Amino acid sequence: MLANIDQLKTAVRRWTLILGVLQITVGCVVGFIPPTAVEWFRGIVMAHIEFTANGVLMIVLGLLVNELHLGSLALKLWFALLQIGTWTNGAAGVMAAFLGATSPLMPTLSEKFPPPHGADSALVTATLMLCGVTILLALLLTLYGLLRAGKQA
Repeated sequence: MLANIDQLKTAVRRWTLILGVLQITVGCVVGFIPPTAVEWFRGIVMAHIEFTANGVLMIVLGLLVNELHLGSLALKLWFALLQIGTWTNGAAGVMAAFLGATSPLMPTLSEKFPPPHGADSALVTATLMLCGVTILLALLLTLYGLLRAGKQA
């Protein structure tokens, strides 16, 4: 059983690192989208920043996988939550850029850079809410796994 969890940790760590680097790469590529290609260019700026920052977060958390004292199911859940949360953050910016609409969850950005189609996109809002919940749950599982590992030591 211990060998299985070690193999799972190795695989999860490897894929978390690969997908973290991929997410940073996607963030850089998104940064090449010209302002004229979208309805609201600030969404591209947001997506560029969020993809790159969340890619770094994913890499850092990937480096902690061996320190997490989580069971097989919890580790798989951690990985899924981390992927969903980090990817949907940048995706919300891309959606806002192409839709030209933002969310009430982005009041400062919408106020400083008003989107042409308003600040009430249900799709952008739902994506940001999914992002927030899943990243928070992934971080709480990370803390839980680290605290459990400390008690075992």
